Amino acid sequence: MRAIGVYLIFAAVALRGAVVTSDAPFFTVVLWLLTAYGLLLFVGTWINHRKPQGWFQSRCLQFTYLLLQSAIVIRLLDVSEYEDLFANLFIPLSLDAVSFFGRRFGNYCIAAFSLALTSTLFFSGQGQIFGLAMGGLYSGVCFLFGGYASQVLKAEAAHSQNQRTFNELQIAHRQLQGYADQVENLAVEQERNRLARDLHDSVTQTVFSMNLAAQSTRMLLDKDPLRASGQLLRLEELSATALREIQSLVSQLKPRSIVEEGLSTALRRLADEREVRDGLRVAVEIQGEKTLSEAEMLGLYSIAHEALTNIIKHSGIHEATIRLSLGEDASCLEIEDHGFGFDPQTASGQRGHMGLADMFERAREIGWRLLVESEKGRGTRILVMQNQPGESE
Repeated sequence: MRAIGVYLIFAAVALRGAVVTSDAPFFTVVLWLLTAYGLLLFVGTWINHRKPQGWFQSRCLQFTYLLLQSAIVIRLLDVSEYEDLFANLFIPLSLDAVSFFGRRFGNYCIAAFSLALTSTLFFSGQGQIFGLAMGGLYSGVCFLFGGYASQVLKAEAAHSQNQRTFNELQIAHRQLQGYADQVENLAVEQERNRLARDLHDSVTQTVFSMNLAAQSTRMLLDKDPLRASGQLLRLEELSATALREIQSLVSQLKPRSIVEEGLSTALRRLADEREVRDGLRVAVEIQGEKTLSEAEMLGLYSIAHEALTNIIKHSGIHEATIRLSLGEDASCLEIEDHGFGFDPQTASGQRGHMGLADMFERAREIGWRLLVESEKGRGTRILVMQNQPGESE
C-alpha cells in the first residue's frame, strides 16, 4: 500500500509537471529529470523489499539512492518555475529514508531534505518569504510522512514478532502433544504390566491348579471314583475362584464410571461386590465432600481395590474397613484389617506381595504418600495421604 501511494504521488507530480512545462524552454530537461526520478523510484522499491546482502553494501546503496533522488529534485526546483509542485517529490524520499535507516537517522535525512528544499526555495524567483513559507510547509509534510513510516515499521516489527511467537507456540504445542502421547503410552504400558503381574499372581496360578485337578480326576475316574468326585468338587471351587479373579481384573479395566458416580459411591459399590463374590464384609466410612481430580479418584480406587484383594488372599479373615476423609486442608484413605499381618520390610518385593509395589506406584503417580503399618498377628493398615504444598513426595 505504501508503494502504491508513493507511485501515485510521483504520477500526479509528473503528469502535472509535464502539462505546465510543455511550452517552457526547460521542458526537455524536466522530462528527463522526471524520467530519471521514476526509474530510481523503482530501484528504491526493490531496495526496500529485497534488501541487498551485507550491512555496509546495503547502507551504501540506500544512501546513494537518496542522494541521487535529492539531487534530481533540487535540480527540478532550480530549472523550473514550479517549485511548489516538484517539492512534493521529497515526500517519497522521506518515507524511504525512515524505511532504510530507522526513525532516528531517517529524521536526520529528512532534516537534510528540508534544509536543501528551504535553501533552494529561499533563493528562487518567488522571493524569500515564499521560500521560507513553502520550505516550512513541505518540511512539516516530510516529517509527518516520516513519522507515518516509523509507525509502519513498528507495526511490521510487531507483526513479525507475533508471527515468530505464534510459530514458536505451534512448535511448543506439537512438542507438548508429543510428550502427552508419550506419557499416555507409558501409562498404558505400566497398566499392561500391572495387569500381567496380577494375571500371573492370581488367575494363572488358579488355572494351573485347575489343570492339575483335572489331570488327577482323569486318572482317578476308573481307579477311585469317590476320590475323583472330590477332585471334581475341588475343580469346581477353583473355576469359581478363577471367575471371581477375572471379574475383579475386568472391573479394573473400566474405572471411568468412578468419575461419573464419585469415589464415595464407587467404594461402597466395591465393598458390596467383594461381599457378594468373596464373602468379605467391608465397612465403608466417609467424611467430608471435597472434590478430587479424576486421576486422584482413579488412583485411590485402584489402591483400595488392591488392598481388599490382598486382604482376601493373605489376611485370613472376612472383615475389613475403608475410611475416606475428604477434608479441605488434608485428605486421606485408610484400609484396615485385623488379620494375620506381615512384616512390611521383608514382604516388599516378594512374589506374593507385588500388589504393595503397585499401590506405592499408584500413590506416587497422583502425588499422594502411602504408608503400610502391619505386624504379624495384629493386622494391617494401609494409609494413603495427600501431600501438602511444599511437601516432598
